Amino acid sequence: MLVSIIIPTYKDWNRLLLCLKALEEQTFPASDFEIIVINNNPADLVPENYPVPVNCKIVTEARPGSYAARNAGIRLVQGDIIGFTDSDCIPAQDWIYNAVDYLKKHKDVSRIAGNIELFFKSNDLTPAELYEKVYAFKQEEIVKSGLSVTGNMFTYKHVFDKVGIFNEELLSGGDYEWSKRASNAGFKIVYGHNVVIKHPARDKMSDLIKKTKRVVGGDNLSKTMAVLDLMKNLKPPLRIAFHQIKKYGNDLSFSQKLKVYSIKYYLAITCSVEKIRISYGNQANRE
Repeated sequence: MLVSIIIPTYKDWNRLLLCLKALEEQTFPASDFEIIVINNNPADLVPENYPVPVNCKIVTEARPGSYAARNAGIRLVQGDIIGFTDSDCIPAQDWIYNAVDYLKKHKDVSRIAGNIELFFKSNDLTPAELYEKVYAFKQEEIVKSGLSVTGNMFTYKHVFDKVGIFNEELLSGGDYEWSKRASNAGFKIVYGHNVVIKHPARDKMSDLIKKTKRVVGGDNLSKTMAVLDLMKNLKPPLRIAFHQIKKYGNDLSFSQKLKVYSIKYYLAITCSVEKIRISYGNQANRE
């Protein structure tokens, strides 16, 4: 059974190298899987003498957005099983093997939301890394709602044949939107605790802000709805934040927890302000 691995990339050749190296070291036979990398910036050419695995091809998709890029990959796959990850991710050696093994043994399962483990630059976490530790990539939680992020997801090609490809109009949230369609169509999803990729935690506030604005770029609210969203977020999210910090950051000191809460509140306001900016016709931020 052939497996197709799809990886969108955007100005990220250096980190993609680490991802491809990890895929070369998979316990799953290289002859049994293909890698399709989609360069989502045609002006950013593949670097000269860039090492590409023998089972990998790099194609270009001009339409902006990671979901347009992933769709370009889906159109090219030859495999019955499709695995998704991102260029900044590092798959564990048994990543593909464990996913395929689970699907073979559980015929009622059509989708796997894999385990995304964060790694940090040092043991002394920055405020941004503290926030990521508490809030980022909680696959085990979102899978309960039938959802998965595409940073680590496996499914069958026939699932896309049934429910359609990703919504290319969305610059963010397209993985959730597609997951809802798949769930509504009855395709069961599970959390793959041993289907592991490692993802670097964002260590700068500027990166968290960029991500927040990029995610908002996928929304399309009216001016009235955007203002109402800001009014709602002006109220500090005490109860929800307390629950999240207690569950994923209970080992943090009081001052660290306070930092995480402050960042959460700041990003919520940033999100609302960006929605207002876009509702007045300003261009969404992709970077």
